[in-house]
Amino acid sequence: MKPNDVAKLAEVSKETLRYYETIGLITPAQRKTNGYRHYPASVLDELRFIKLAQTAGFTLNEIKPAIPHLQQPVHQCPQMLAALRAQLSRVDDKINELQNAKVLLQRWLDKLSA
Repeated sequence: MKPNDVAKLAEVSKETLRYYETIGLITPAQRKTNGYRHYPASVLDELRFIKLAQTAGFTLNEIKPAIPHLQQPVHQCPQMLAALRAQLSRVDDKINELQNAKVLLQRWLDKLSA
């Protein structure tokens, strides 16, 4: 697939696509005989996974080791399970922090509205 097509389908910029390739986050493009870059279709799954993992709060450094597992998933992989548990704990902490902030904001609003 051409870089423009991959970027459009994955809803990322071409710059992001190249950056991910440069840091080894996605499968590198092959060079055609005409010199143009061509990505395998599997790179779309990688990009979708990256976006999903980012939405869940993972950093690119945390996502990178998981990418090979997309092609060859390992059942009960200790590293993946530990990473998921750690991120779940961070999300829970953030939820608690936001709930506390909401309570505080509501108190202030109630005081100012009375």
